[in-house]
Amino acid sequence: MMNNTYIIAEIGINFNGSLENCFKLIDIASETGCDAAKFQIFSAKNLYPRSAGELDWKDDKGEYSYDIYEAVKQFELSIDWIDNLISYCEKKKIDFMASVFDISGLNAMVAKGMKVIKLSSYTITNIPLIEASAKTGLPIIMSTGGATISETEEAVNTVRKYHHDLTLLHCSIQYPTKLKNINMGVLDTFAKVFPKTKVGYSDHSEEPSDAPVESIYLGGCVVEKHITLDKKMKGPDHFFALEPDELKKMVVDIREAEKKYNSRNFEINETIYGNSEKVCHEHEQYLRDFCYMTLFSKKAIKKGELIKPGDISILRAGKKNKGLEPKYLNLFKENKIVAKKNIEFEAPIHWDSIL
Repeated sequence: MMNNTYIIAEIGINFNGSLENCFKLIDIASETGCDAAKFQIFSAKNLYPRSAGELDWKDDKGEYSYDIYEAVKQFELSIDWIDNLISYCEKKKIDFMASVFDISGLNAMVAKGMKVIKLSSYTITNIPLIEASAKTGLPIIMSTGGATISETEEAVNTVRKYHHDLTLLHCSIQYPTKLKNINMGVLDTFAKVFPKTKVGYSDHSEEPSDAPVESIYLGGCVVEKHITLDKKMKGPDHFFALEPDELKKMVVDIREAEKKYNSRNFEINETIYGNSEKVCHEHEQYLRDFCYMTLFSKKAIKKGELIKPGDISILRAGKKNKGLEPKYLNLFKENKIVAKKNIEFEAPIHWDSIL
């Protein structure tokens, strides 16, 4: 029997620096019947190197180029707003939720009383963050876009060392995701590999409800979808997000899909089902390289110098070369490791840096 699907309205960065827009988006999420309004808690200094480079991208409205670090600073949500946002969500009878991207953001939100931890696809190989999240004992909802099944398993096992209240969200890191690239069959793979773990779907397709409905038919119990006041607003996440009427349609369609699932009166859309193999697909590789987090130097390190954990940052690479996966930070905590060559400030830490 399918209970009500938990529907997360992903506000993310679509408030465009305005607290008033935050409130308007929470209103929309509440009025359309969503269960949670979700933001993103990050700071540019903990997300990208200052030298991350320029991002060039285009959509159906034009071509764009901007400095990655400076642009991300503009998308930050003020921590001073959090108490107001939590209170406003309580007033509107909708859950407040936020994705966290680093341990300082995690600690800040736990201190604010956050009840569920949301982890982005881009943090799924950030084992130190996943472990710190699991240690809180709070339920975790984790997206898996761009990850392999072995990477997903390592993340799941990290959580399971501390508790089992985990929901895995299938996701594709293509914006927007074409229906033929969704590969919702991965939910069947998750059901077999992680039989005691709840599953769901984080959607980046332009269609309001085609993919979310399909996820219900495959046993998903959580749906996450980006929302916006207006697709034409300035910013990288508006054009594929749902406007209020579309969001309302999605919620209605999901509730109808639950009834069909319970009566077994549904058919699987083979195009959306696609491939059940959990891999990083070609259409995800660019953003995986750009946004998955790796190890970078916090300062210039001389050849022969002891590298301490405090000398290392866990950051997205942007246009820079990637370093070692975050899990290898433990090497520097547990061993005395010296630099085998000079390492520049904000350089990626590679094996040849230390071996």
